[in-house]
Amino acid sequence: MKQVFTLAELVKKYGSKAQKQSFKNKGNLTGKEFSILLKSVEQEWESYTVEGRGAKRIITCSGKRSKKADRVDKRSNNGQGQLIGEFELNSLVVNYLIQNDNKVRPMSATKWITELGIIDRRLTGALYGDKGIYLEKLQEQFSEVNKDYNKNDLDIDMLNEFLQIFLKHIKSSLVSVFNKLAKAKVIIHQKEIYGCTTKNRHRSLTRQEIKAIAEIRRILLNAHGLKGRDLFKNNMKEVKAFNKEFGEQLRKQLNLLFYYDAHFCVIQESDLGVLDYLNRLQEKGELDFTYRLTEESAFIMTQVYKDLQSKHSLELAKGREKNTANKSDSDRIKCIKIMKQYAPMWELLLKYFKCTSCLISKPKVEEAVAPNKIEIDGVEFEISRESKRTNPIAKFQAIRWIAEMNTD
Repeated sequence: MKQVFTLAELVKKYGSKAQKQSFKNKGNLTGKEFSILLKSVEQEWESYTVEGRGAKRIITCSGKRSKKADRVDKRSNNGQGQLIGEFELNSLVVNYLIQNDNKVRPMSATKWITELGIIDRRLTGALYGDKGIYLEKLQEQFSEVNKDYNKNDLDIDMLNEFLQIFLKHIKSSLVSVFNKLAKAKVIIHQKEIYGCTTKNRHRSLTRQEIKAIAEIRRILLNAHGLKGRDLFKNNMKEVKAFNKEFGEQLRKQLNLLFYYDAHFCVIQESDLGVLDYLNRLQEKGELDFTYRLTEESAFIMTQVYKDLQSKHSLELAKGREKNTANKSDSDRIKCIKIMKQYAPMWELLLKYFKCTSCLISKPKVEEAVAPNKIEIDGVEFEISRESKRTNPIAKFQAIRWIAEMNTD
């Protein structure tokens, strides 16, 4: 059996409300919208062919199924477990809410990851303070390990790139975890727009203030010939000019130094309380995290997460190093990439700002006597002497327990 559809007929027959509205507005579908529509077609037809382009496409469906098939979804795990260290980050968020009696004020994503122990004051100091102090120390360290390195004041570009990219990735992972936990009805998550006033007071912004910010932004983007997607190109002179003027207008018109997304989270409760609610979810098999963390095991969980994230971050940096034609790179970044010093510098930055775990995977020779070793997912760890914790046996037990929880 065969049936021929025009695009309009196919949308009417198999399209979702969003696809029908999109087709009504534009008279066509984007490539992504059309691909999603074809997944619905595959549920009722064994095969199809597409002829023509755009709104004039003709779709011939063949082999009518006797029973509607399950929807084809090629995403790995259907969106589950896609985040690096998702189990650990889920657990840390829930544990933080429990330890604070489910009473946590709205915070920026940067403040959240600081509170969770994922980043420390050294990194936030470089983010908000004098970067020159940190840059000088980093240059000294890199000179010691790379004989071909030539010190340059423009290395500040590399420091800025690290702060921007690393923090953006961690913060986006955190927000994804908030959304997933909220979707699973583990927590309630609300996002508000907060601002920091010229008197250093943080508060939620009114709708009128939010509209005013959007208007200032729109006017300045047009004035500097920019689009919103250009603003990540920090090295463009137009972007630098925009950022300077935007900050001036925020202070002048609204008495604001900056604004940000503040995330408010609470664990959903039953009549008997938070822990009872979590127990019930666990009995149903709906928990992809653990909440029974002692102070010691929470510390270890944080180190495992940092280890996973830092390794992933370094792999991404090695990939960016190969892209020497990125138009948004400054001249100094391009030079560092060409010299193949980008990834080594990134690794140094990860270690310097303590973004790596204080559990080291390979023991130093001078520390090889009676080492405390454990293994997680095939990776051998030794408890670093840099850690301020003084109970390595408890660490060992906590990591073993966490590893077992991961395999359940």
